[in-house]
Amino acid sequence: MAVLYPFIPHQLVRDIQSLLTRNQNILVKWIKAHVGYQGNEEADTLAKKVITEGVVEKALKPRCQIEQHSQELFLKKWKNLRDNGNIGRSVQKVIKTVNLKPVFWTRE
Repeated sequence: MAVLYPFIPHQLVRDIQSLLTRNQNILVKWIKAHVGYQGNEEADTLAKKVITEGVVEKALKPRCQIEQHSQELFLKKWKNLRDNGNIGRSVQKVIKTVNLKPVFWTRE
């Protein structure tokens, strides 16, 4: 891993080192290759594409988009269970629809 050595002269490595020092939320770890880690397999595919074609068409989504998408999927699944299940009938009489915004209501 060239990014761990501060004396590497390659500009791309320097840029990655700079990014890693500015953002403490990024963790670089070694993982075993070709065992089915989705992110690693996608990175490998993109790296091979860059070597052969010189361009990248697809980039990984930012974390905020992944979180939003996960929340939407969770809400859709939960709403389906709520609408078609046997639990929560008394609450469903008061709160007819489900959305991400808080609903303030009183017991009266």
